[in-house]
Amino acid sequence: MFRILLALILCAGPILGQAGITASAAQATQAVHIEVNGEQQSWKNAPLIIKGSTFVPLRDVVTSVKGTLKWDNRTKTATITVGRDKLIHQAGSNSIKVNKVDLATGVNSRTVNGTLMVPVRAMANAIKADIKVQRTATGQMSVSMVTDQVSLLNSEVASVDTYLREINYPGMALIARDGEVLLKQGYGLADEQTLNRPDQKTRIASLSKSFTAASILSLVEDGKINVQDPISKYISGIPKGDQITLHMLLSQTSGLPSAFGRGEGTSMEETVEEIRHKTLKFEPGSAYLYSNSGYVLLAYVVEQVSGMSYADYVQQTILKPLGMKNSGEASRKVHTISGFVQEDNTWVTAPYYVSQSGSGTIYSTVDDMLKWDRALYTDKILSQDTIEQMYEPYSDKNYGYAWILKENGTNRTVFHNGSGGGFATAFSRNLSDDITIILLGNHAGMDMTSLLDEVEAQTAKALQLQ
Repeated sequence: MFRILLALILCAGPILGQAGITASAAQATQAVHIEVNGEQQSWKNAPLIIKGSTFVPLRDVVTSVKGTLKWDNRTKTATITVGRDKLIHQAGSNSIKVNKVDLATGVNSRTVNGTLMVPVRAMANAIKADIKVQRTATGQMSVSMVTDQVSLLNSEVASVDTYLREINYPGMALIARDGEVLLKQGYGLADEQTLNRPDQKTRIASLSKSFTAASILSLVEDGKINVQDPISKYISGIPKGDQITLHMLLSQTSGLPSAFGRGEGTSMEETVEEIRHKTLKFEPGSAYLYSNSGYVLLAYVVEQVSGMSYADYVQQTILKPLGMKNSGEASRKVHTISGFVQEDNTWVTAPYYVSQSGSGTIYSTVDDMLKWDRALYTDKILSQDTIEQMYEPYSDKNYGYAWILKENGTNRTVFHNGSGGGFATAFSRNLSDDITIILLGNHAGMDMTSLLDEVEAQTAKALQLQ
């Protein structure tokens, strides 16, 4: 991890056309002050403003960040290495390939007096930097850049990072041991012009269910409900509602089918009314069937009993006490990274992910999800006795309450995965060795169970776990 503060104070030069960028235009830029890690440096070439966009000299930037640049004069292509990242850019193009991912720059790079100039925002994005651009009252511009300070990689698990890069995993990943972060990285695109960074908010899909289960169990601990209560006590009209218990909904053994309508703006009451007309797949409690509908009903119970919306209850009872400031129930007002779906062998931005409270509406970050992981080792939200109920296998699928149990000898792991709207996620908690793995992907169709198994195995090997 490295940090660079790049302060560029430059005049707002003349608007230049596609051609005719001359030495006199370059000289129109006033003196530039450059700081790298608090130390002033000088560049051979000054930044330029061209048609309202600020351009910086590629080779000088790469040198400043202690990277390397190889130039192929035949193809007019620069190959840049910065840390573990490989960037490729062809002069005159409007994209930068970052670790095999094409990042759109918005404008073409320019060659000025033999120097390749690249748009500063695109370059900052390619090296996962923050950038701040300000214009003074006199027309001068101040551009400050701080490179990636959030990614982290311990050499012990470098092989896992290499694996995720090799398979072109898209999204965020975090690995921790005893709560200490060993790997925190972003991979692929957050949108067409932005790379994924591990501090970004994203939809977590069905990992949301652990917050729903915890909300129900919080009400149980408060003495307001009992997991053996029939759903008919709280919601009328559910098929065989006098036989379906909250326990069955939590453990996915109610017999309710999974799907429900996902029209944007559909109220909880409308979704519950739809569920009232579903046909059970089997007698309540007799088998396992994963059901999003069941967790919607649980969220509705939370609302009926608490007198609060599901979003507010989760926020007040779990997220706020744990300091999970970058988590909550998603809406269009909250900016999260984009999900991607495949169309005609091309990845395109997915439509807005619509779900319903209880089943898959939470957004979060890998850091916040680690806070949730750590809280489950304490009594801060629920007692350990109650938390153990979440891990118990209640069917032949080893599904507990929003956690799936996986045992290998004395090794005990609980996990869950999720998908929807261009997102694919997984969360693994090795309770025996205290290894946490969080994968928040943003491409549809990934087999997250298999990916999680592989990452778990590679992590165990890297850390020399039994």
